[in-house]
Amino acid sequence: MKLQFYGSHLCPKCVESQKILKEKGVEYEFIDVNGDLYNLKRFLAFWVQEDIFKPFREQAEKPDYADEGRIGLPCFRLENGECSMDLDYVLTKV
Repeated sequence: MKLQFYGSHLCPKCVESQKILKEKGVEYEFIDVNGDLYNLKRFLAFWVQEDIFKPFREQAEKPDYADEGRIGLPCFRLENGECSMDLDYVLTKV
């Protein structure tokens, strides 16, 4: 399994991360959460289980979440199962 990249073509940080990964020649599987229902379900299953998303789950309970909240994209899953939202960190591991 190569690097998994959960993201969206609607997210500027995701678009920029894709550009950087391509420039660095990093192979990855892009899982576009807006691409289809299957990918959204994959992300949601991942989102409810991983500790990295706990702050986002807590934020989702607030009334202004739709206006101010993030969902945790981009998010990267390394081959060893480790997850990170920090592209610089990911680049040190691939």
